[in-house]
Amino acid sequence: MNNNQNMSRMSLRRTRKKPFFKKWWFWLIIALIIIAGIGFGVFGYINNKNDSSTNKDKTEKVEKSKSSTKKKKTSSSSTSDGITLDQFNNIALDSDNGTSWDTIKPIFGTPTSHSTSNVQGVDVDVQTWDKVVNAESGSSVSVGFANNHAISKTISGLKVKRDSKIDIQKYAQIESDQSTADIEKLLGQPNSYDDSSVNGTSINKLTYTSGIKGDSGAKIVITFTNDKVTEQTQSGVK
Repeated sequence: MNNNQNMSRMSLRRTRKKPFFKKWWFWLIIALIIIAGIGFGVFGYINNKNDSSTNKDKTEKVEKSKSSTKKKKTSSSSTSDGITLDQFNNIALDSDNGTSWDTIKPIFGTPTSHSTSNVQGVDVDVQTWDKVVNAESGSSVSVGFANNHAISKTISGLKVKRDSKIDIQKYAQIESDQSTADIEKLLGQPNSYDDSSVNGTSINKLTYTSGIKGDSGAKIVITFTNDKVTEQTQSGVK
């Protein structure tokens, strides 16, 4: 009887199996799954980081490209906005060494009109542009050429803001032999400049039409020869 019972117990023990979660291979599989999950997570993070960095670089390149395009547009539009007083002042006048037409045209662009004139006894080819920066409607810039060199130039219709009006008392302070710098210090910037230089003789005219105390259309014109006042006229100034 006892032998039979012992045999039964032994058989029962043999037939019993350990739960699968107590098997060594189960935990090995779990460990491998966890390691694989961590690996995929790290790979995904690095991938996303690289993608983000790549997208950022692309965005920066696009922004730089846009910025560069804007700068190019700004620089190319400066001439099309009109001729500035500084550009006008940079034109050198001289029969032999004055600024050439080939130099001026690329900067000023195609002229609005063309005519001929006589300056100090010399026939000149006059090119005119009607776009002037900070100027009234109807303003213009004209440059006269002889033998491809500028010998005359005119800019008209400039807007000028004056601290005080020009009256007859200020006009009376103009004296012969004063320079253009002296007159501009006394009256301020003129609304028009008319300059020429031929065979060593320079003639300049300053015209004032705004900020004048007097009648409507009041005007002052001062003429210089070799930078000394040689003539002055006014109309309607009070």
